[in-house]
Amino acid sequence: MANFNRHRLKYRPRKVRLLLIAESPPSSGGFFYFPTTIGKDHLFRETMKALEFWREDEPMRRGVDKRPMLRRFQSIGFYLLDACIDPVDKLLPRERRESFFRQTPRLVNDVLEADPFRILIIKASIFNPVNIALADAGLRNRVLNTGPVPFPSHGNQPIYRSTLRLAISKAHLLS
Repeated sequence: MANFNRHRLKYRPRKVRLLLIAESPPSSGGFFYFPTTIGKDHLFRETMKALEFWREDEPMRRGVDKRPMLRRFQSIGFYLLDACIDPVDKLLPRERRESFFRQTPRLVNDVLEADPFRILIIKASIFNPVNIALADAGLRNRVLNTGPVPFPSHGNQPIYRSTLRLAISKAHLLS
């Protein structure tokens, strides 16, 4: 199993302005913080497109060097954590929920340690439980979204990009 946290920590900003929380690293191997694309890096590509670090007309392909974009992402104070530290996308729904609930205390501790200015929760399946856990930890006022942000695949890419851009704009994170 890959050491996802080792790759993630390389790009942790000193001050986290925006924390994105996703479900888990994907079983496909296209982890957000790995140095090159595998051709299925939807969350990475669409996040970078929303930030204009990845050209709109540039297709996804294997072998793209992600490190310059990850450094830019870090330099603006943006960071991504996963609710589950290992891939859960191939688990049965019940197993996914159980994995998430077992890891909620760790996630909350990771968020408190990152001490982000603002938080955006990605994916409908984790929005409510993450939002509740963060509220219980006194972080509700930092969460930008009041409803789920769809994962950027299966036609949801434009919605994801526009939602991310709007959240960044409303929170004045790039001004």
